[in-house]
Amino acid sequence: MKNKNLTTEPPSVATAGTSRILLYVYAALLALIGWFVFQYIFDKKLSLTGDATDYYILGKAIAQGDGYVGITGPERVPANHFPPGYPFVIAMIMRLFSDKTTTIQAFNGFFLVVSLILLFDIFRRMGRNIHLAFVGALLVALNFHILQYATMMMSEMTYFFISLLALWFFVKSDLKRPAWKDPYFWGFALGVVASYYVRQTGLMMLGGAGLYLLIRKKWLHIVFMGVIFVLGVLPWQIRASKLGGDSHLRDMQRINPLRPEEGVVQGFGGWVERFWHNTERYITREIPSATLSTNVEDYAAPVSSGEWLAGLALLALITLGWFHLRQYRLLIAGYALATFALLLIYPEVWTGNRLMLHLVPFFLFCGLYGLYYLIGLGLEKVRVTSPVVRRVAVPFLFLFLVPTFIGQTATETRPGEGIKFLRQMARIPSYDPAHENYFQAAAWIKEYAPKNSMVVCRKPSLFVVFSNSYVTTYPYTENQKDFREYLTKRKTNFVVIDALGYSSTPRYLIPYVQANPDQFEIVLQLQNPDTFLCRFHPELGWHGPYNDKGMPAGKGEYRFGDGRKFVGTFSDGRMLSLTGEGTFYDPQGKVLGPATFVNGQQK
Repeated sequence: MKNKNLTTEPPSVATAGTSRILLYVYAALLALIGWFVFQYIFDKKLSLTGDATDYYILGKAIAQGDGYVGITGPERVPANHFPPGYPFVIAMIMRLFSDKTTTIQAFNGFFLVVSLILLFDIFRRMGRNIHLAFVGALLVALNFHILQYATMMMSEMTYFFISLLALWFFVKSDLKRPAWKDPYFWGFALGVVASYYVRQTGLMMLGGAGLYLLIRKKWLHIVFMGVIFVLGVLPWQIRASKLGGDSHLRDMQRINPLRPEEGVVQGFGGWVERFWHNTERYITREIPSATLSTNVEDYAAPVSSGEWLAGLALLALITLGWFHLRQYRLLIAGYALATFALLLIYPEVWTGNRLMLHLVPFFLFCGLYGLYYLIGLGLEKVRVTSPVVRRVAVPFLFLFLVPTFIGQTATETRPGEGIKFLRQMARIPSYDPAHENYFQAAAWIKEYAPKNSMVVCRKPSLFVVFSNSYVTTYPYTENQKDFREYLTKRKTNFVVIDALGYSSTPRYLIPYVQANPDQFEIVLQLQNPDTFLCRFHPELGWHGPYNDKGMPAGKGEYRFGDGRKFVGTFSDGRMLSLTGEGTFYDPQGKVLGPATFVNGQQK
């Protein structure tokens, strides 16, 4: 006979016999542990990945009354790439507290703590076991990837909090009441709109809620939810369309958004190939890594059969746990399916679990619930029927997973993992040498360059935080005519040749510098690794026509920094490979004599 303890739960949300005091004790413990862990791994350094400083600049523009515009140049260009939600949060922190980046980062701790309490209550309702809900929320509080983004000045934790708040409103709502009379359903609908303004994946919550409501035939709730969402996001969509449309949609169509010259995905077969590669990556690497709080060592390495087996086994366990949840299975399933319907067609170069971070707690809890169910089956087989064993002792067995989440520091012979590794990284007082040099160049600009100098560099939003100058990136083109016109049009004063490791610098910037070295006067040179800050002289270098490929060629002249010039006809006008015949002139215009160059060498 089937054990009733395995399948039957009391009708109340809280487990029978669980007092309200225990509820508050667990919530308080999660708040204290969450805040302690956040302080333990807090990294004061700016995040060098992602879009942290882009958000900071946009938030600063709002805070100082310029509106939602870019302020990195003399013109105020309306911003359209990022939704305005997180910059607005930053602006409020700046106005009410401080514009220090550490203050903005610290607010993520508040969002993290409240999110843990919300998750605890949601888990409690999903699984009808307060002890398992506590352990699940505790493991979320120790998750490497969630904590890693919790200290970054990025939108992840704000979205994490707002989306969980919206889901909490949903599970608290009374579907027997008309939607417009239920304050919790109002909170959910407005929360979805707010989350969309932080990250557009907020739309995917409608998929989860829509599926849940559809099965229950709550047509008016669906209509109400849809109307509130459309009315809420319509102003942003109208504004975006006037500014040229959604840039994210354009990026999605590209093979590699960082290399526009590679083109866009071609045909149905191209999309199918992308879908399969992303599916493989998420099953074998992203979901296991995010759920189990581990790191992917090498995305470039071929996926092994072991990774496939481990990934499928974990998915099976998560699915088992999801299937046996007491409530809100369709809500979670719809949310996850809608999210992955988008993620699986994203560019393959967008690796990492950042875009699915909001689903990680639910994967983790479903995995725990799957183990909880299997252990329950085992206890039934050996005739252990005590509710205390099943409902209290078994959930606390999962605390043995805590050491795995705590992890280890990195050494020369082993990689770092878990919160110990985050702590290790946070205690490093400075940036890596390449970024230290980059920031020293920015400090030079702030100290010595004329006010509002225009600096061309690889990561302008990062540079401007330390330089307080105008900044722009260089064009991603190998066409030297277009490259020169861009520098001239932007009224460039300085150019940074960095060693940050991005492939675009040697691909686009350095070839132009090598072709026109006299245009770039070195004012600061730093070593280990080599980093150059150059004053830009557009009057020097090549002056003449360009061929069909945008390369300097034909009858023209090359002007040197010492005042000399070389006038002639060239098949290649780049100084690195200068080829042609002409005449040298001194700074006063006096003829010095004829000369011939072949591949940059004078004959």
